[in-house]
Amino acid sequence: MNTAHNYTGTFSEILKNYKSCESNQDINKRFEIHSLEWMETQESSWNGEAEKLNRFEVIWIKKGRGRLWVDENNYQVDDSIIYCLAPGHVRKWNAETNIEGYYISFAPEFVWLSEGYSNNLSWLEQYNHEFTPAAMKVNVDLQQELDVIAGKMKWEFSNYFNSRLELLKGLLNIFMIYFSRNLKGPKPDVVQTKEGELARKFMNLLKKNFINQKMVSDYAGQLCVTPNYLNRTIKKITGFTASHHIQQQIILEAKRKAMYSSVSMKEIAYYLGFDNLAHFSKFFKNNSGMSFTDYKKMALRPD
Repeated sequence: MNTAHNYTGTFSEILKNYKSCESNQDINKRFEIHSLEWMETQESSWNGEAEKLNRFEVIWIKKGRGRLWVDENNYQVDDSIIYCLAPGHVRKWNAETNIEGYYISFAPEFVWLSEGYSNNLSWLEQYNHEFTPAAMKVNVDLQQELDVIAGKMKWEFSNYFNSRLELLKGLLNIFMIYFSRNLKGPKPDVVQTKEGELARKFMNLLKKNFINQKMVSDYAGQLCVTPNYLNRTIKKITGFTASHHIQQQIILEAKRKAMYSSVSMKEIAYYLGFDNLAHFSKFFKNNSGMSFTDYKKMALRPD
């Protein structure tokens, strides 16, 4: 996978930065679609290795069975299910039978370069800030619709016809709209207000800077608001304060390190910017409900 770009700027800034990067080679670096059958033949982190994602992934299991790990969650995957994973998630996959389906991977800026981004792509913002993957069971009628769209995407990706970029963006957007509106529970929605924009900027900054910036005031200063106003606004939009989101982002990263690496608690604490091991241990227990040692034992316990 490629190094993630900084995508905390405005749409116009992103468009300016990437406007000159529209060659087919650049497109292939920011978007790809393959059959899962093909993915299983590749020597890559797809096959049984944990990988921290720097792009969105859409995994559609049409037929077959396997096990998907996303951060601390473990999913038994069967026929006709689609998962959408966001940058930052740690993903591990093991197939238990022969599988059929599609694997789609795309960088955020690939979608942000779409002219209709601000009006039509609210699903991207929603999934980018989720701590767990979005998942949907696909019924027969929907599978027929998505099969056509995914097949066209794969055809365009494999060939180099005129207007390839525009078609790939459009087809991806259609695919994800179908996915979004068929999810159970609250539908992805971005609040198109000044407060909603502030929340979006905060969440993007947090995902990039949480290791070095742990105070609400750090983010409030960059966003030109007071810490109290930022806390109130983030709670209004998300249901939790800015400080809560900072704490949970740190805890999530600590859990990822505990589950998918062999580093010690001391090394994880240092990586996350804690100079005092006792402070990190107390912080972890207060925000996760158990000690780091107990969590690691539970996380490494065989299913």
